[in-house]
Amino acid sequence: MRGGALLAPILLAISAFVGACGGRGGIHRGRPTVGETWAAALASAQRAADEGRYVDADRELAVFGRMNSGSPEAAESAYWRALYKLDPRNTAATARDAVSLVDTVLLADASTERRTEAVVLRRTALLIDSLRREADAPNTTVVIRDTARDVARERAFEEQIKVLQDSLAKTLAEVDRIRRRITTPRQ
Repeated sequence: MRGGALLAPILLAISAFVGACGGRGGIHRGRPTVGETWAAALASAQRAADEGRYVDADRELAVFGRMNSGSPEAAESAYWRALYKLDPRNTAATARDAVSLVDTVLLADASTERRTEAVVLRRTALLIDSLRREADAPNTTVVIRDTARDVARERAFEEQIKVLQDSLAKTLAEVDRIRRRITTPRQ
């Protein structure tokens, strides 16, 4: 019995040593890598977003980002959070929230894999935000013009103005001729 009690700590020490050495190509049984936890977090967030649970998806990605701050995967989690905040089905977020998250992606590292996508996403979020603010503004009138009809109307007006100017010039000339005829004494 006593031999078994001594054997357990020795086996535990050997197991810990083998586990520590196993990272060099052996089976990794310790703490999961950032890449492994990222894959799980992203899959969970995507599942939640597909089901319309954007708050849960955001929480999952935010927790991952805080726990792995400074890693490329943390910047990737901010990118995905911004993307989900721009989803039209997400009523719990605004485009401004997305812009803030994209800014963290862009400021995190100049060599971010998604830099180009993040820049386009930021522009899109800013455009959506400005359009929403404009649409929400009171007394906003949207004027849709048929430019072809407007151009034709303007040409017709210009022609009418020219005809009227010619007619006015002739009338003024006639009035001037009559005035001279009246003011000139007859002989």
